[in-house]
Amino acid sequence: MRKLFSIVFSAVLLLIGSAQGTWAQKVKVYDLGTYPGGTWAEMHAINDLGVAVGAGDIASGYTHQIGVPLFGPLAGQWFELGTFGGEETSGMGWAGEGGGITDTGMIVGSAGTQEGYTRAFVWTRTLGAKVDLGTLPSDLGSAAIAVNELGTLVVGISYNDLGGTPVVWTPEVVWKQGRPTTVWKIHKLPTGGLQQPGQVWEGVTLEWFGAWGVNDLGQIVGDAYSGESDGEVAVIWNPIQGGKGWEIQQLPHQSSFPVVVDHKDTQALAINNQGDIVGNMTVGDGPYCTDDGVCTTVPAFWKPETPGAHRWKLIELTTLSGTREGWNWALDINDLGDIVGASNDANGNWLATRWLTRDPSTAKVLGFPGDGSDAYGVNNLGIAVGMYTSGDQPERAVAVKFR
Repeated sequence: MRKLFSIVFSAVLLLIGSAQGTWAQKVKVYDLGTYPGGTWAEMHAINDLGVAVGAGDIASGYTHQIGVPLFGPLAGQWFELGTFGGEETSGMGWAGEGGGITDTGMIVGSAGTQEGYTRAFVWTRTLGAKVDLGTLPSDLGSAAIAVNELGTLVVGISYNDLGGTPVVWTPEVVWKQGRPTTVWKIHKLPTGGLQQPGQVWEGVTLEWFGAWGVNDLGQIVGDAYSGESDGEVAVIWNPIQGGKGWEIQQLPHQSSFPVVVDHKDTQALAINNQGDIVGNMTVGDGPYCTDDGVCTTVPAFWKPETPGAHRWKLIELTTLSGTREGWNWALDINDLGDIVGASNDANGNWLATRWLTRDPSTAKVLGFPGDGSDAYGVNNLGIAVGMYTSGDQPERAVAVKFR
C-alpha cells in the first residue's frame, strides 16, 4: 500500500553513463505517491509556483483530475476536482489525459458526465468551482488538454462517437448582474487544405484531429489521424493577424539529423514561447508498433528556421540507447529549451529523459525513482513531473528538480 500525503525531499547525485551523456547533476526528488485512498497517480503539468496537476484514481476507484503543491504551506495536501455528475471509467478515457495549470492557479482538464462522456473545464481559485467549457454543436463530449502560460487560450478536442475536432476556448469578460464575469467561447480550428501535391498525405482522408499544445503567441500544435493509412501527421495552427482565427500548416516530416529520413507518422505535442515544438515520430515508413509488439519511435524536435517566418526544421533527438529502437518520445518543453519525455535505454528500460534544444545529440536520464518512468511536463524552474513504477507496481506521481 502506498503511503499517502508523502513527499520525500532528497538530494541525490546523478552520474549519467557515456551512452546517456556525461553530465553530472544534483537533482531533488519529490516522491508524491498517490491521492489519498487511490492506487495510482501521474502528474501531467506543473506551474512555476510548484503546483502539479495530473490524473489518478481516488478511493472510489474512478479516475479524476488531481493535484498537489510540491512546496509552500500546503505542500503535500492533495486536491481533486470532481466530475460533472459522472465517474470517469467512461468518457473515452479523456478524464485521465492532459490537463494544465497556469502560474495564476487556473487549472484545465476534463471530468466525467452522467451520460458517460467528459466535458472540458476551467477551475479558478476565485470561483472555487469548475466551469464547463462545452462542446461544438451536436458533439457529445470535450477534453481540455493544455493551457498557455497566460491563461488566455485552452486547447483540446470536441468529440462524438465518430471522431474528434480540434478546438480552442478563449475568455471574454461580460457584465452579469452588475459585475464583470468571464465566459469562455469555443472555436473550431480549421482542418482543411493539408492534402497538397508532394506531401506525404496526398490523397489521404484525415479523420481525427487533436490540439495538444499552445503558447502565449497563440500558436497551437497537434496532429491529424487517418484510419485509411493508420497514421498521423503533425500540424500547427498559426494565428491570423487581426484576431481573425487560425490557419493550419503541416509541419515538416523529413528530418535531417542524424540522416535524412521521411517519416510516415509525426505527432506535435507541445510548443514553447520561442516556437520550439516537440513530439515523436516513427522511423521512416514503419508503424509505431508491429503486431508482435516491437516499437520503433523516436523523439522529434521542430526548430524554427527564422523567428516569425512559420518555417521549421525537423530534428530527430537522440535516444538513451543511442539506437532508433523502442518507444521514445518528447512530451513537453519549457521556455529555456529543456525537453522532457521518455526513452528506452540500452537495457530496454523506459526512463524519464531530458534533452536540450541546443544539444539534440545528447539524452540524459532525469533521475526519477524506480525501474520505469516517464516525464510529462516541465516548468521554467527546471522541475519535471510525471510518474514512475517499480516492478509490477502501479504508477506513482513524482517530480524532480534538475536545475
